[in-house]
Amino acid sequence: MKQNKLFLLGGIVLSGACGTAVAQSNVTVYGIADAGLAYTSNQKGNSNTYVRSGSKDGSRLGFKGTEDLGGGTSVLFQLEAGYNIDDGAAAQSGSLFNRAAFIGLADKRYGTVTLGRQYSPYFAFLNPLGPVPAVTGATGAHAGDIDGFDITVRHNNSVKYISPDWRGASVGLMVASGEQAGHTGSGGAMSAAVKYDTGAWHHALAYQVLKNGPNQATWDPTTSSSFSKSPINVGYLSAKEVQYLAAATSYQLGAVTLGGNLSNVQYRPNATSRFQGTAIFNTAALLANWKTATPWQFGAGLTYTRATRANGVQDAANYRQLSFQQTYWFSKRTAIYILEATQHARGKTLAADGVTQIDAVALVGDSQVSTPSSNGKQNVFMVGARHAF
Repeated sequence: MKQNKLFLLGGIVLSGACGTAVAQSNVTVYGIADAGLAYTSNQKGNSNTYVRSGSKDGSRLGFKGTEDLGGGTSVLFQLEAGYNIDDGAAAQSGSLFNRAAFIGLADKRYGTVTLGRQYSPYFAFLNPLGPVPAVTGATGAHAGDIDGFDITVRHNNSVKYISPDWRGASVGLMVASGEQAGHTGSGGAMSAAVKYDTGAWHHALAYQVLKNGPNQATWDPTTSSSFSKSPINVGYLSAKEVQYLAAATSYQLGAVTLGGNLSNVQYRPNATSRFQGTAIFNTAALLANWKTATPWQFGAGLTYTRATRANGVQDAANYRQLSFQQTYWFSKRTAIYILEATQHARGKTLAADGVTQIDAVALVGDSQVSTPSSNGKQNVFMVGARHAF
């Protein structure tokens, strides 16, 4: 009888402790539903009208939470899955929480450390100053998202540190491992970035390198990092590594935000690569965003991407893109939008074999990486609705 009472008392104490822990926690279920009609003038030789998911903001379902541990320290987690609202399928097959899956500790004095699948400081600091807020990634990302300003570069097996804000400045560091036995150092990634905000000005400078794995004939699928693959870079996917260096700035003048960014992306070969010389893509972009006194918001972006001469290519590929966005906000969560973009491609690049020279083809933003034009011109028009919950 006494033993039963002890078990009962222990259960009450344990229940109370669990109740206290739950009371101190904060868990949120959130998401975005985004879908619209899209028209593309040329997809591999034919025009197409279709329903597309996530044109303005990628459709997603997520869970995130924190627990206050006291003394300015808290534990945090986030799980986020992307999905296609047009057919209900996962945005990335074989991966449940394909957008994010991490846990970490945050301290007001020392910063935040997170572990798992996540975006690098390169993305975290540059993305808010890039094309996504102004003209979206679908139609506004730099050609094929060649420099990773949009959401196409994610890192598995990563450890990331973001410092506290110090007089407007913050730094970020990340390392990721390929985690392949016998191939220490291959398939990993690293990133370092710094940002500085002062008044109406916002600046960021960032670097990241992605390393290929042992299966280097094309980009090894077991590496820690994913990135956009398209006819723009298909000839260079056997690189030993890809290096990114980018800078961005913006200035807010009342309701108008003006910005610009520069990036340098290098596909570096080794003896195993199918191509021989480093392939370099330089991009320059200008952005403008206007939040009017009405529910309307307008954005425009102008982007120029050019490859340097290498691997016998004298007339190196270049891509000119002009993008626009018009959004009407019914509320902070619900909006309708219109997106327009045109891209012109010229010059030559390499085919998938890393040797054959082919004509560069147009592919707007990162919405057409798998459906490029059959020639150097592509126009895209999208109209849709998004709701956040």
